Amino acid sequence: MSTVSVPTFTRKLREIVADEPKAFAYDLGLSLSAVYNYLNGRIPATEILFRIARYAGRPMEWFLVEDEAVAAVGGLGEVTIAERYVAAPGGGDGT
Repeated sequence: MSTVSVPTFTRKLREIVADEPKAFAYDLGLSLSAVYNYLNGRIPATEILFRIARYAGRPMEWFLVEDEAVAAVGGLGEVTIAERYVAAPGGGDGT
């Protein structure tokens, strides 16, 4: 199992936003208040996270999971998620 780390998300988002939250919001078509909510610990909806990841040139998972070497399992601000989803042989269509 991996964990979604809220502190990791906010730290990495702050790296991307830097000192330009207004420009970041404009570039992604977000309100400035939404950007501040994300910088303060709210995890965005998948569609927004996808736009942020594309903007940053990073996979979505990079924002959500701490590097394995320093990952903390369990604790405040973390939610347990399944690590992998494996497709059924033959593309999952029953063939």
